[in-house]
Amino acid sequence: MSSPFPDHIFQAAEEYLWILSKGYPQNAALKLVGDKFMLPSDMRQILYRGVAPAGKALSRRGKIGSVEKGDLVLIDTYNVLFTVNNYLLGRPLFISNDGMLRDAGEMRGRIINKPQFSRSVSMMLEVLQMWPEATYIHYLDEPVSHSGRLSIELCKDMVQMGIEGDAHTVQSPDHMLKQERSDAICTSDGAIIDHYQGRVIDLPRFLLQNYFQPDFPQVISESITPA
Repeated sequence: MSSPFPDHIFQAAEEYLWILSKGYPQNAALKLVGDKFMLPSDMRQILYRGVAPAGKALSRRGKIGSVEKGDLVLIDTYNVLFTVNNYLLGRPLFISNDGMLRDAGEMRGRIINKPQFSRSVSMMLEVLQMWPEATYIHYLDEPVSHSGRLSIELCKDMVQMGIEGDAHTVQSPDHMLKQERSDAICTSDGAIIDHYQGRVIDLPRFLLQNYFQPDFPQVISESITPA
């Protein structure tokens, strides 16, 4: 399967990783590489979201796991849904060097295709239903439009589908995932993963592989380690 990205983005990613390994600040490294390769803003977002310093990437990979029976799982719900929704809308996704599936960060906080977004919600719940018996707590960002309505619908649907859990609108899901007790979390937010000591579940990747069997490109080959 051909990559949705131009070939030079992979060379840029290798150079970006090398510069990060030398201790350069992320923004300065991104500007340096982005300017050299004349990358547009969306390609720069792929570097920013797809390449972490080697130490952080290795640590994050070590946390990726699966849901186990009896787990309390906290879900960064919009983080999951917008990733799935981007795929349904035909936008490219990729595997970051920390092993997590991500998109280029488009449409964050904006629901522009309600039927496809609703489809994302339905598939997410179907995956939770097929996983081992666990309790799932959804956290939705209050500033996103209609979050209150979605939280009510999630609670109702979970009851109907026999999924244990709840859904809440909160000012900062990041804070909740970092501070609340849990056995696992569902998010691709690197800052949260770095802080969290338990298992991290890549729910969008599992979901999309289950339904569509896509071949996602890797921004950085697993064999590449900066000197």
